[in-house]
Amino acid sequence: MKQTGWQKSWVRILTTLLTAAVMIMIFTFSTEDAEHSDRTSGLISRQVLSIIHPEYEQLAETEQKKLYDDIQHAVRKCAHFTEYALLGLMIRLCLESWFGHRVKKSSSLSLAGLCMGILYACSDEFHQLMIEGRSGQWTDVAVDGSGALLGILLGTVLIKCIRRKYTGME
Repeated sequence: MKQTGWQKSWVRILTTLLTAAVMIMIFTFSTEDAEHSDRTSGLISRQVLSIIHPEYEQLAETEQKKLYDDIQHAVRKCAHFTEYALLGLMIRLCLESWFGHRVKKSSSLSLAGLCMGILYACSDEFHQLMIEGRSGQWTDVAVDGSGALLGILLGTVLIKCIRRKYTGME
């Protein structure tokens, strides 16, 4: 198959470096102990609470704790989903830059990317088992995998749009 603009050296280097950067970002977040991680997500949780529940401070302490815990749980899951969506996107673009001209069906690259995203999520959860106060959760792997799938789908759509615009081919 014919090489395209995706296989230019600078594109390969850029997509590889950005994929590695996202992986390092995820790893760095996972190295935070429970207290530091709670503080990080707590900042966002308090902002969300101030928007969706302005009378939070007037609630009873037990209601505040329940609401805060629920919001913080949602914020954490959204963070997992988002960082893995970014990883899925970058993996898909990186795979396209290295192997897109060799593969007849882009679904093969998408499936490979999804497997890579899920394997990274598993390794991330295993890594968290070694961090004080943290735990590895299979539910997080499912959330992470779902995020990676969305990123891969977005990457596939982006690749097709760029191909269509610049080459007139799918």
